[in-house]
Amino acid sequence: MKQEKKDPSERFYSFFSKIEPPQPKSDSLEDEWQAHVSQGAIAQLAPNLWHVTGTMPSSIMVPREMVLYRLPDSNLLIHSAIALNESEMAKLESLGEPKILIVPNRIHRLDAGVYKRRYPQLIVVCPAAAKLYVEEALAVDGIAEEVLPAYGIICHEPAGIRPQELVYELPLPIGKALVFTDILFNLNKPYFQQHLPTGEFLLQWLGTSAIGSGGFFGITGLGKRFFMQDRQAYRQWLETLADRIPNLQVISVAHGSPIVADCHQRLREAAARLH
Repeated sequence: MKQEKKDPSERFYSFFSKIEPPQPKSDSLEDEWQAHVSQGAIAQLAPNLWHVTGTMPSSIMVPREMVLYRLPDSNLLIHSAIALNESEMAKLESLGEPKILIVPNRIHRLDAGVYKRRYPQLIVVCPAAAKLYVEEALAVDGIAEEVLPAYGIICHEPAGIRPQELVYELPLPIGKALVFTDILFNLNKPYFQQHLPTGEFLLQWLGTSAIGSGGFFGITGLGKRFFMQDRQAYRQWLETLADRIPNLQVISVAHGSPIVADCHQRLREAAARLH
């Protein structure tokens, strides 16, 4: 019997889901944590909101972004966990007790397991569409769409995108923040120069247009191929976010610089790339 050919998107997901850090020296949490540690430092984006750009020393991939958000109860929500050195982890703990860990999709789960081992009290949540795949790496305590609204967080399901991840709308003292994962990138020359000086060759591989002075903010060519199902629906959905979310102060993405100015206009620019 002829074996059924795997969907190209499934092959893409399977490849990135298998990326692992170096093997630890032992089974101890300390050694396992050290095997996962990325270079990166915590920086504040807005009141109650911080981020980290993490790069693994041997990585040639685009760096990852972690978001830290102080919940109304003063505890900490962690989106797309990145293991950091002990100095930065002490800073993280000073911001609030880690309470909720969002594993944003089936790819961004690399450090989720060591976070759960370090902080056993963490409530691990993920989108409903990703649960089966996240549970290949660690147990899931709840569905993001069900757990997060109790904390004032709105979970937006992207239109025109294959079900895989959500966009989180976080209330801030000064307005709102949107946290994306892989369906928008924000790449620019300063980002590469700081975090991956030899990495601009990745632009061609990712399927982005050449980075000019304004950079590239949008869904990449790879994203269009593997994530996007309906170009027009996704474009209209981005435009709707820009129109309907008042006082948007921050846009975070999993790969690329956070946006902290002209957020509504930048969303419209990302949508315009899809015309």
